[in-house]
Amino acid sequence: MRQDRTGVVAIRDATDDDDNPDPEATVTRIQLPVAGLGVLCLGPGTSISNAAITSCARSGCTVVFSGGGGVNAYAHATPLSSSAKWAIAQARLISSLDAQKVAAIKLYTKQFGAGQVRDASIKVMRGIEGRIMRTTYRDLAKKAKIKNFKRDTNASDPINAGLNVANSIMYGVAATVCAAIGVNPALGIIHRGDIRALLFDLADLYKARIVLPLVFNHAHDEDPISEIRRDLRRQIHSKHILEDMLGTLMEILQPHLPNRDDDRLINDHGEVSGHVQYGKDDE
Repeated sequence: MRQDRTGVVAIRDATDDDDNPDPEATVTRIQLPVAGLGVLCLGPGTSISNAAITSCARSGCTVVFSGGGGVNAYAHATPLSSSAKWAIAQARLISSLDAQKVAAIKLYTKQFGAGQVRDASIKVMRGIEGRIMRTTYRDLAKKAKIKNFKRDTNASDPINAGLNVANSIMYGVAATVCAAIGVNPALGIIHRGDIRALLFDLADLYKARIVLPLVFNHAHDEDPISEIRRDLRRQIHSKHILEDMLGTLMEILQPHLPNRDDDRLINDHGEVSGHVQYGKDDE
């Protein structure tokens, strides 16, 4: 990707494509409307010039450097001029126990269905989650004819190793989503105390119905890890998981968004001005 007089352009030389060599092919140039983009994901083999990424930053476009198809997210560049509204909403959410509970119910409802979640504490809901997951592991192991399966992140058997890989991929998807709107992946809702807490929350939404069945389906393959990687990437694209995950995160943060995002709270003398009570300062 380069910057020219018309803006940021993506340049692709088809003659360098090993999968489809064509000596007659010409260079393809695609104009990128970065001013109208929220997030730009750059996969393997992509390079970007200093001038081009500067234009993205000035235009408010977050750039995520990722693996193929946005999985995993390895680094990101977030413009300093971007709104902090989603980060403010996240801070408000995690500072309120009542708001955490509402958000946790939404996450568990999406994960297991409305019938499994009741108006209980987060601790009780975690217990329900544990019971459902144990049952899911048992049923899938029985279906795959695997005896005495036990989840162990340090084990090297195909299922445990496959789950480690699949979970890592899903955490990468969640990292891309968090980077896209500038929220802190360490500030989770259900999970706490880990730098990836929010990533765990988001990845768990798809564990029982997508990740676990997929991994167990490849338990007896000759090369299960490679098949799990390929199959999960296909699922991420076909089921639009990245978009769905982003939508869920924005949904739980939406009620806590500020109505304004200017610097009205600080006057020219560095003193706080106006009302700053939660729910009042945005009026």
